[in-house]
Amino acid sequence: MNVTVKKISVPSSDGIHNLVGVVYLPDSQIKGIYHIVHGMTEHIGRYKRIMTDLADKGYICVGYDNLGHGYTAKDKSELGYIADNDGWDLLSRDVALFAAAVKKEYGEDLPYYLMGHSMGSFIVRLSAERYFVPDKLIIMGTGGPNPAAGAGLTVIALIKLLYGRRHISKLVDKLAFGSYNKKFTDTSQKGSWLTTDLEVRKKYWEDDFCTFKFTVSAMGDLIKLMKNSNRNAWFKNVSSSLPILLLSGENDPVGNYGEGISYVTQKLKRNGKNAECVLYKGARHEILNDFTYTEVLNDIVKFIE
Repeated sequence: MNVTVKKISVPSSDGIHNLVGVVYLPDSQIKGIYHIVHGMTEHIGRYKRIMTDLADKGYICVGYDNLGHGYTAKDKSELGYIADNDGWDLLSRDVALFAAAVKKEYGEDLPYYLMGHSMGSFIVRLSAERYFVPDKLIIMGTGGPNPAAGAGLTVIALIKLLYGRRHISKLVDKLAFGSYNKKFTDTSQKGSWLTTDLEVRKKYWEDDFCTFKFTVSAMGDLIKLMKNSNRNAWFKNVSSSLPILLLSGENDPVGNYGEGISYVTQKLKRNGKNAECVLYKGARHEILNDFTYTEVLNDIVKFIE
């Protein structure tokens, strides 16, 4: 089946940037729209494989580079910086703005499926609560509450006061991610926590749109995304009629090696939500870039169909 790829640009909620993205169009009868929100320090181009495969199955597949990422950033100096204020909220608002533009262009009545990976998982969790309720929600590589979040925000506030919002702090980066490789033996190459696939890791570290660091301001936005999407009100406010699929590698440190994502799933269920969870044995953080790809794709297709 032929798939047509088009560029798309939608004004961001920040009033400054355009969300630069892509649309994968199938040449068959359209089954629905599948919207992907990518993670921290990456870009929508890394999702080419699943976007192509879903388009091949009849879904319009869409996504864009988040604020401070990829081609949405006006130049390299903006990579890793989201906004002067409330960047975490702007990221969630952007999901709704982009979805509205896509629906207007390709069909208001088409079923709309929303997926977020890693940082994108926290973005879509908040967006689905506050700004845009899709027909089905796929939460990939997410995590539960972090007891150190409050302390992290205090440290970030102090560093911003001393060095400014755009300062890149090795300390904050180490506090946030320094422990992620500890449980893995294949640490001769950076980022072993991401995937078991060495070639994927190699490409990641050679990609200019993946190797930048977050500023302290953006790190604060990341923590607020995680904190706000794990507050008690979030579990209560998410629509009870929204089918939710949570997907994670069993060895994903973001999901606390299965414990965090299981916590989120069980708390959703205790609040009367329609949630199910799949943990992939032996897989790490990027289950779409691991040996689990085909299984994950099949589980997603089964869920949305």
